[in-house]
Amino acid sequence: MQTNIWLAAGIFILFLLGSTAIDLTLKRIARHYDANANEAFRLLANSQRTVLIFIGLILALSKLGFNVSALVAGLGLTGFALGFALKDAISNLVAGIMIVIYQPVELGNQIEVANTKGKVVDLNLRYLTLESDGLTHLIPNSLLLSNKVTIHQK
Repeated sequence: MQTNIWLAAGIFILFLLGSTAIDLTLKRIARHYDANANEAFRLLANSQRTVLIFIGLILALSKLGFNVSALVAGLGLTGFALGFALKDAISNLVAGIMIVIYQPVELGNQIEVANTKGKVVDLNLRYLTLESDGLTHLIPNSLLLSNKVTIHQK
């Protein structure tokens, strides 16, 4: 039994160290890119860290003799339900990452998307901010990728 405790602790620590190493590597790579890409790398770093620590915890619990199959099955159903409930938010997040990578528009561009015209004043992983005629419009990123975008020349 004592051997299993040490083995479980070793597995968890190994996953913790691995996630920390990947986190530091992603942050080092992010320094070479602009602020928009930096946000995408931060998201990747945080996501991988959470997933790896959770996997390490599940493996450690299984080494201690806990039956984790019911826990894993329950988490699968929970993940499916959350994914379905958050599909729009996830769609905007994935679209935001694609916008950061492909850069179809830049700050300062005059664009028209989803029947809204304006100057791009901010880009982030959730939405695009346009200003026109004293109004601020928040356009979800998924609309930017799924609709026709007109970029007006300056």
